[in-house]
Amino acid sequence: MTASLLVLLWLQPPTAVTTCRSVGLDPQRTWQFDRADDVWRVTHWTGATRTREARVSLPASAAVQLTTAVVSVKARTSNGGIDVSLAGTPARAQLDIYVSYELEVNVDTSLTPAIDDLNTDGPIGVTCDVAAPR
Repeated sequence: MTASLLVLLWLQPPTAVTTCRSVGLDPQRTWQFDRADDVWRVTHWTGATRTREARVSLPASAAVQLTTAVVSVKARTSNGGIDVSLAGTPARAQLDIYVSYELEVNVDTSLTPAIDDLNTDGPIGVTCDVAAPR
């Protein structure tokens, strides 16, 4: 059993943590994309500290490509409560996030109204740092 677990861990592709920061907004807004187990998540905070951090899990159908050449995330829940689009290169990308607490709390009761803070209110320019796979 231990050998099969090691093989399974070895077969899983390494994932990168990608941090995208708004361009031209004051205070600066930050969104971080990471993967926990088999679930992609996006975390948001405003300013230099991570106070009032909000996190939401993306649907299993999320299409994610985060490399040093391309940043791309497409994720949408069937009820429309989460709609995430990130497209471009790390140096210049466009991010559009819509999250609705009212729609998503019916699916995940652990959520709080703070998830609405992830919203970009339309597409915005971002730069992204793609950390080495872990």
